[in-house]
Amino acid sequence: MTKTATKPNYDKWPRQKVKITDLFLDPENIRLQVEVKSSQEALINDLFFNENAMQVLESIATDGFFPDEVPVVVKEGKKFTVIDGNRRVAALKVLARPEIVPSKEVSIKEIVKKTSPSIGEVEVVVAPDRDSVRHFLASKHTQNTRRPWRPLRQAYFYKAELERGKTVQELRDDYPTADINKFLRMINVHKIAKSIKYDSEQIAKKVHNERTFPASTIERLYEDKQVRDFLGFDFDGDGEVKINIDKKEFEKGFGRIVQDVVEKAVDSRTLNNEKSRKAYLDNFSKDDTPSQTKGGKVLTSKDFEEASLAYTRKRIRLAPKDVKFTLQSPAVKRMLIELQGIDYHKFPNASHDLLRSFLECALKAYFDHCGNPIKPSKGKSYVFLDDVLKAFKSEMDTDKNTQLSQVTQKIISSTTMISYSAQAMNATNHNPSVFATDKEVEEAWDAMEKMFRYILDPKPKQNAKNNP
Repeated sequence: MTKTATKPNYDKWPRQKVKITDLFLDPENIRLQVEVKSSQEALINDLFFNENAMQVLESIATDGFFPDEVPVVVKEGKKFTVIDGNRRVAALKVLARPEIVPSKEVSIKEIVKKTSPSIGEVEVVVAPDRDSVRHFLASKHTQNTRRPWRPLRQAYFYKAELERGKTVQELRDDYPTADINKFLRMINVHKIAKSIKYDSEQIAKKVHNERTFPASTIERLYEDKQVRDFLGFDFDGDGEVKINIDKKEFEKGFGRIVQDVVEKAVDSRTLNNEKSRKAYLDNFSKDDTPSQTKGGKVLTSKDFEEASLAYTRKRIRLAPKDVKFTLQSPAVKRMLIELQGIDYHKFPNASHDLLRSFLECALKAYFDHCGNPIKPSKGKSYVFLDDVLKAFKSEMDTDKNTQLSQVTQKIISSTTMISYSAQAMNATNHNPSVFATDKEVEEAWDAMEKMFRYILDPKPKQNAKNNP
């Protein structure tokens, strides 16, 4: 019979005030990289060198000892051993005696000069023994019960302070360890991002939502001067945006960046250095590149008003940026990029023709990728669109993928000239009397999007055997 674990009753653990000098760091602390028999000073130095206890010291010196961070100890003989809270206790000991950490003694003494007298004793929670405290440690440190604030959420904390009437300087004085300018830059950039109208309501919602707006990736871009120069703006000393080019020119470049990040066309990995960010900017289309010659008055975030989410905007791009591509075919990848950039309202026939070519070539590349290239039918020299569609339909039937089988069947057999039928796409390609409208092009992509996502990023078959 399985034994049920006993749940510790933390409410019964007593609290008491203990002198800092009577608290001893735990040599068995999982954080430490030293021998168990090491001295207390060796343990403290290890926490300062390897576990950033200096940050804890600065926080205590600036804001005091937080009441919700009470150390947990066990009494072993006449001493109290700290089981949880070793960094806090180490910081308190060093505030009282900076010479314990020789490498940081000078800077700690400077901090001590600006603070109130060191703390002589703290309240602790006394656990019955080490065994009883293990469940507490596991629950607190391995189950992520505390969720740290996201960077944008942190920024909006300081925004709320400003709205309550504090000045920027007062924020700096009240929160000296916080990078106030960083958070103000983030707030102002997000305000501008929310003022722009995007290709879809879904993208706009992600931009407006503090939880889904990719603030850290956007920050990586705007903290790069070459990106700011490309967009024609900079920041002043209080984190305010200063835009030196025409508002519409700035919006088209900045809006493109925000949309690319939200749609995950680029991310922190693909933009992790100056070279990759420059390459990203160099690939901007002419329509999305801001003109630096158009300018007027210097604009700030105050010149932008948050857009309503209840708007409709004509979709511009045909294929979304988040379509994954893992096929080994640079030519098909180039076609996808064109479909992601082409304005199908201006060029509906070119878009429809490209979509037909893309469908045929993508299917051929898919079968090549899967190790099953399609051969020409008997008596033919080439593989045609109809050949690869039938092969794909057969595969979907075998895999019992009814949804994609039905989509493929409609493409093959529809004789009503529906926009995504092979007949309609062939007619646009070959018949001088047939043309496509932007609405038909949009309808064609939407009907085939799930099929494209499947063939452009093939997943291993569940019943496929591993190669020896």
